[in-house]
Amino acid sequence: MDAAMHYGYSSARVKAMEAKLIGKKTMQEIMNAKDVSSIIALLFQGDYKEDLESFGGLAIKNELVDFALSKNLAKNTSRLAQITPTTERSLIRAVIGKWGLYNVKLAIEAKERKADYESISKYVIDFGRYNAAAIKEAMREESVEGMLNKFMINSPYLATLQEALEVYKKSKSAVGTAAAIDKSYYRELGKTIVGLRIIHNEPAQILKMDIDMKNLLILIKAKRAGLKFSDFAGSIIMHGRMEPAELEQLYSGSKDIESMMSQVKTYDLKNAVEVYKSSKKKQLLIFEIGMKNSIFNESIRLLKHSILSFGAILIYSYLKEIEVFTLRILIHGRLYGLSKDEIERLIVWKKE
Repeated sequence: MDAAMHYGYSSARVKAMEAKLIGKKTMQEIMNAKDVSSIIALLFQGDYKEDLESFGGLAIKNELVDFALSKNLAKNTSRLAQITPTTERSLIRAVIGKWGLYNVKLAIEAKERKADYESISKYVIDFGRYNAAAIKEAMREESVEGMLNKFMINSPYLATLQEALEVYKKSKSAVGTAAAIDKSYYRELGKTIVGLRIIHNEPAQILKMDIDMKNLLILIKAKRAGLKFSDFAGSIIMHGRMEPAELEQLYSGSKDIESMMSQVKTYDLKNAVEVYKSSKKKQLLIFEIGMKNSIFNESIRLLKHSILSFGAILIYSYLKEIEVFTLRILIHGRLYGLSKDEIERLIVWKKE
């Protein structure tokens, strides 16, 4: 009865939102679509209609599709903070806060390249404190340092941004600064997991998988660069399912990326490894897709048992994120002529 009182409204709202996620049949139709226009026509029949209409409807230009997808993600993600019980609102904000920081990282990387706001606008998630308007305004600053100082004004992420600013002053590297933001964000997320695990263990496991994915992406990039584990050990994020010692053993005991990722047990990466081996371009995105897909499937499994709980709210945020991530892969695949077979071997959409 207590759970029904506490989560009744939230669960009903998130259940309605979940029902609007793309189902298996529609996703298969999208995968089989011959071109981007056909994909747009399918999306127009569902939850993306309103967002597509705001950028041109069925006649939307290809370069504007990302805007529509971002707007839909922002709209649904921000809604979670509104429907979550007040006692756990800080937890959901800690999770969805990554979208605001994602925009900050985009701006830093663009500013270092001396690019303008328009060059990144279609990738900006129009949500939260660092929404599209805030990013556009901050990018009027002449330097990365000036932009970070502007972002810090009355910011809930003050400590994270101060840390990023110090890193940039020393390194003058957008990549290193973005990594510092990620490390700080996930460090705070790790603290959230410690408390969350006691009262909501299943959603805590999804957050742990998210941290594992971030750490494994660090290992992959380091392996490609030929680094020693000690060179980047300080970048490893705590509170994942894989402990630092396990990650070090995995990294040091593998001769290359393929052998390293073949040994990962946290995710089912068999298909990803095979696609990577056969791919001429050797894109690291292949592994990110594989890991996100595993998080998606685990979220689906847990969602079935997360009725009248915080888990249903949290897990929806991952389902929506991965839905948009998948749509972007499929749309960009059509635009750039990527192999349909290669993409479909990685994307497994099990939502019924």
